[in-house]
Amino acid sequence: MRSFLHITGVSRLEFCEYNLKCFAGVTVGYVLYKAFPQHSGQYLWMLISILLSITHDNNSKVAYDRMKGNILGSAVGLLAFFLHNPPNLLTICIGVAITIAICFHLQLIGVSRTALVALIIVMLYEEAHSSWEGAVYRMASVVVGCLIGLVINYAFRKMAIALYRPIAAPVAAEIENEDKHDGGE
Repeated sequence: MRSFLHITGVSRLEFCEYNLKCFAGVTVGYVLYKAFPQHSGQYLWMLISILLSITHDNNSKVAYDRMKGNILGSAVGLLAFFLHNPPNLLTICIGVAITIAICFHLQLIGVSRTALVALIIVMLYEEAHSSWEGAVYRMASVVVGCLIGLVINYAFRKMAIALYRPIAAPVAAEIENEDKHDGGE
């Protein structure tokens, strides 16, 4: 029988920790979603951003990058929205080219896909609702969702350090002790 680590590629502890972080994020997002039903569309974007920002390895760079990409794409989408409303194929292509150019210029090509998705959502979703304010609200919701994801990553990283330090210190001391006895230093 194959081990859990062999099947999933992570330890059971990492698997459980990632699930707990996602459950915490869903809980926060869902409570806000239900508390303000009149703005449920914006809380939907926030909930999605929370889950996209939480990482299995407590890496906060993902959330920062997602925020940058969403702000960039939403801003270009808003600009293109004002350029020609309703958007057509030409304005969408111009928006795509501008987004990619800015990503290259700012050395953010790693978030270009996130930026392009934000661009398309703002241009086409907001076209259906004919509201430039929706683009601004969507961008704010995504940033808040990413910030919540950052807080969850940070809290779990701090808890992991607090929990693993007492366990890791004796193990590290034991390894160091063995190295000294083996003649290594």
